[in-house]
Amino acid sequence: MNKIVLSIFNLLLFLPCYCQVSWFPIGAKWHYQFSSMIGSGLTTLEVLSEDTLIGNTIYKKILSTTLFGTAPGSIDTFNEFLYVFEENHVVFGYDKYLGGTLLYDFNATVGDTLEMYFGGLSPYPFIVDSIGEIEFNGSSLAFQDIRFPSLFEAGEFAEMRVIEGIGSINSHLFHDHTVLQPFDFPSYYFRCYEDSNIGLINLSYNQVDCDYIEGVTAIDEALNPKPSIFPNPSPDFVSLKSENPLLKKSIGR
Repeated sequence: MNKIVLSIFNLLLFLPCYCQVSWFPIGAKWHYQFSSMIGSGLTTLEVLSEDTLIGNTIYKKILSTTLFGTAPGSIDTFNEFLYVFEENHVVFGYDKYLGGTLLYDFNATVGDTLEMYFGGLSPYPFIVDSIGEIEFNGSSLAFQDIRFPSLFEAGEFAEMRVIEGIGSINSHLFHDHTVLQPFDFPSYYFRCYEDSNIGLINLSYNQVDCDYIEGVTAIDEALNPKPSIFPNPSPDFVSLKSENPLLKKSIGR
């Protein structure tokens, strides 16, 4: 009898744990490769310890920092604040360009249409194609695969995956920062997510360091950059569609 109990205990001990996910714990951090025609670099999002009241809603405050090179040995920076809150598995965001917007709805089921939009000329509708669970660092997290019409090939669809507690792993946390058309916007390619509960998740294409900046030999070179401000969005930036692994295509339906 004791051996049976011990076997069950060991089985439970090593099974992935699924628990209610905490969105936006203090210190949570996202890393993205930043790319544009005038330079490439790194964008990070970090949840701060302060909250912000917008209207009647208390939002968590996120610091967005972009480090990018415009010439060999030159690193510029751009900072902005984003705001988020989650209620009953539904996540909303706020930024100065669009105001409040739906980001994620993990109450949605297969076949549901989500009222979400990319920046620029956005495809529509966004439909939950499948749902499931995925394991990271011993924790099992819920995910949704979301499909939407391709802007470039009639009758075909593109697809993105979103994970509860993390957001999109194919694009920026905020959908309005994902611009497929026009082509004069920067692109953000998801690399890493880390918090004190889930740990570090590195999903970069070639498993580079989360803070890697092409052309910079050490991260210290980017920690004290020459400060400057660049407009975002701006027609001066051009995304590289031919190199964009942002969204994987699926067979037309």
